[in-house]
Amino acid sequence: MVSIHKTDSITPFQLILIATTTIGLNNHVFAVSPLIREVGRDSWMTVIITMLLMMLWIPLLIYIHKKTNRQPLFEWLKESIGKTATNILTFIFISYLIVMAEFTLRETITWISILFLPETPVFLITFLFIFTCWQLAITSLRTLNILNIFLLFFITILGFFVSFANIQHKNFMLLLPLLEHGYQSVLSGTIYQAAGISEIFIFLLLQHKVQKPLNWRHFVSIILILTILTIGPLVGAIIEFGPTEASIQRFPPYEEWGLVSLGNFVEHVDFLSIYQWLAGAFIRLSLLLLLMKELLPTKTDKLKNKYLFGFSLIIAGLVLVPISDFKFSYLTANIILPGTFLFFFSFSLLISVLVMISSRKKRRSTYEI
Repeated sequence: MVSIHKTDSITPFQLILIATTTIGLNNHVFAVSPLIREVGRDSWMTVIITMLLMMLWIPLLIYIHKKTNRQPLFEWLKESIGKTATNILTFIFISYLIVMAEFTLRETITWISILFLPETPVFLITFLFIFTCWQLAITSLRTLNILNIFLLFFITILGFFVSFANIQHKNFMLLLPLLEHGYQSVLSGTIYQAAGISEIFIFLLLQHKVQKPLNWRHFVSIILILTILTIGPLVGAIIEFGPTEASIQRFPPYEEWGLVSLGNFVEHVDFLSIYQWLAGAFIRLSLLLLLMKELLPTKTDKLKNKYLFGFSLIIAGLVLVPISDFKFSYLTANIILPGTFLFFFSFSLLISVLVMISSRKKRRSTYEI
């Protein structure tokens, strides 16, 4: 039987909206700079190619979703491979979720400190932000969903606003010539876009909280949305600043806000981007913490919340470890983003193999009877 948590369930559409905010921050902000640095003016082609390649991954995710009968994924693993092996996988998965949360929080705190709170102690911003995320994570997925719908509405409006407001600064000729450095450079950047799209694996982690079965339309929809979320600021940065200038910018999507002006009397509206980034980071970090809570084998919510608070302190502590911004940018492009893709893709392959073995065992036992 499929066990759906009716008091804390969401629809597939609401899950897509949550993924749009959480994964979208990665694709819309974090992946843009490495993409432009690696590929240059042809990076938009990289995004399209990655979308087509990642579509081939969808059947594998649907196969896992159907064969695990929409159970909590790690509960299904416990039944299939035993408690010890599942606990090891749980530890590995939670550890990587902590890394993802630390990466998101560090990028957010760096941006906050550089741009509008340079005199505020970093530890204070860090602990206040992660504490707020922890407060949301210990509520429920439904609460997070309601808040996400409200925040995402204004994030979307502001995204269209900055895009249309900067039409006067856009020079589409900067996208030419095509394939300036050949096909190899275009393919070399696919790992950065794939890192974000691979995070749709969270659909499977939350499958027991979704009211209806997921199908190919849900996965295709979110991949298309994430592709658009990357192409928007990516092309915008290239045609507004040129590929050379855009490649040396730390946060190209934010720099696009600096160009916005309404006539001769309204300028400096880049403060609106603060809402966009903080709202996205807030939902993303809260969801990562909520996923950690879901994966914990402990039964009582009170104990889970205590563990989650401990994870939050670990994340904050990692953020406060002194690493230069140049070194962290290098780690992002060469380790964190490629590692994210390899982690989720490898985990999906592992689960699919276990599902296949489990299905064969069930078939054999049925024939024997």
